[in-house]
Amino acid sequence: MLPGRTKIAVVTGFIALLFTGVLLWWIFARPSYNVVERVPGLDNRPPQRQISDSVVIGEFFDTLGTAEELLPGSWPRFRGADFDNISKDPTPLAEAWDTSGPPIVWQTILGEGYAGPAVLNGRVYVLDYNERRKADMLRCFSLKSGTELWRRWYNVEFKRNHGYSRTIPAVTDKYVVTIGPRSHVMCVDPVNGNLLWSIDLEKEYGIPGKVKGKITPEFYTGQCPLIDNDVAILAPGGKALMIGVDCATGKVIWKTPNPDSLRMSHTSIIPMTIHGKKMYVYAALGGVCGISAEGNDIGKVLWKTTDWSPSIAVASPVYLGNSELVAFGSYGAGAARIRISKDESGYSAAVIEQHKASGGIANEQQTPILKSDHLWTVLPENAGPLKRQLVCYNKSDLVIPVWSSGKENRYGKGMGPFILSGNKLYLLDDEGTLYLFRIENNTAVLVSSHKIMDAIEAWSPMAIAGKYLIMRDAHNMLCLDISKKDQEY
Repeated sequence: MLPGRTKIAVVTGFIALLFTGVLLWWIFARPSYNVVERVPGLDNRPPQRQISDSVVIGEFFDTLGTAEELLPGSWPRFRGADFDNISKDPTPLAEAWDTSGPPIVWQTILGEGYAGPAVLNGRVYVLDYNERRKADMLRCFSLKSGTELWRRWYNVEFKRNHGYSRTIPAVTDKYVVTIGPRSHVMCVDPVNGNLLWSIDLEKEYGIPGKVKGKITPEFYTGQCPLIDNDVAILAPGGKALMIGVDCATGKVIWKTPNPDSLRMSHTSIIPMTIHGKKMYVYAALGGVCGISAEGNDIGKVLWKTTDWSPSIAVASPVYLGNSELVAFGSYGAGAARIRISKDESGYSAAVIEQHKASGGIANEQQTPILKSDHLWTVLPENAGPLKRQLVCYNKSDLVIPVWSSGKENRYGKGMGPFILSGNKLYLLDDEGTLYLFRIENNTAVLVSSHKIMDAIEAWSPMAIAGKYLIMRDAHNMLCLDISKKDQEY
């Protein structure tokens, strides 16, 4: 046997010789290969495009279909024409459904999100995010057939954060206004989709270097735009608490100062008339305010309170009458009753009662409906024994409900939408079952229910236009025929 050191030397020499041989083969004797430049698309992957940090809002337009007949019925904005989530359309609707449920007229696939539809003149408008194109899109569909007519879009890249789009367009005969996930505003012609103007709220009203100067909320923009007398009303926060933009020109015609650095929440601006004065009521992050909506002082802060300022707010305020409103907070924050007073010195606001979600009316994200003297809602998961139940409160008592559906009748995770037409209440749970209730004063009687689809997070507000009900989950939008037939079931 070789001595140990000699053995090691032999092995080392052999390895060196082998390495040298392989190297010489690689240089002189290996087969030649053609080097081909990689061309996007040859590997069956979509072309990769660089997206600039400079967003060109509304840059692109696609014509996709031909307009069809105008149909009666409209749902022109968040919570409908009167901001109350109640359809006043005279179309007779079915009193009940058979086992097949209401017919699905059409359906379409959307990007992941919770943005609801607006409807006018036979067209359905929905804001959507195309993840493959990295594009925020206003898409226009035929109400009758679901055919997509056109889309106005632009590139803006950001990461998924519980989906993307969340807002509902505002539409009139002359304008459609949208707010995208990163606070980009578009105004387009509702018929042909022509871009009229745009505003980057983050760029125009953000305050660089200040934490409270950021415009877009953590989970992206949830505020739905408002068009009032051809003026777009928006609440950016940052450099301006609220602004009014002339829809014809895109010119900002008034701004509300923001000395308290109130920030954009997920709630939407709701017009209310209090003490005979029309005002825009907004539950911002940091407080609730009322801004003059008419007269020489339009855009002026009439009242403000910072005594109600939950960290997250999604459901919008509801006017109760008698100079009182109720504002909501999410994640267990509950609700607060706010009284607006007026004297010779002006207006003032006071929080006169408040409670957690387990102690009275509350909602995680859907705004309760006021019908006559009663508020209807589905309580959230953190509402204690009444969690996920449909409940009714008299507006004079926001703590003790006058009716609830009972512990055997809970609806998903308490996150799904509900909408009224006459005495009919439609409730969609998170998983795609649609319930039809008949409202009798302060009681709801379940008439029918049907599993419409195997839904994922069916959280978007619904819309009723004529005989159609439009609903969606995180990925699909459906149009149902809920009209009364010749023979009722």
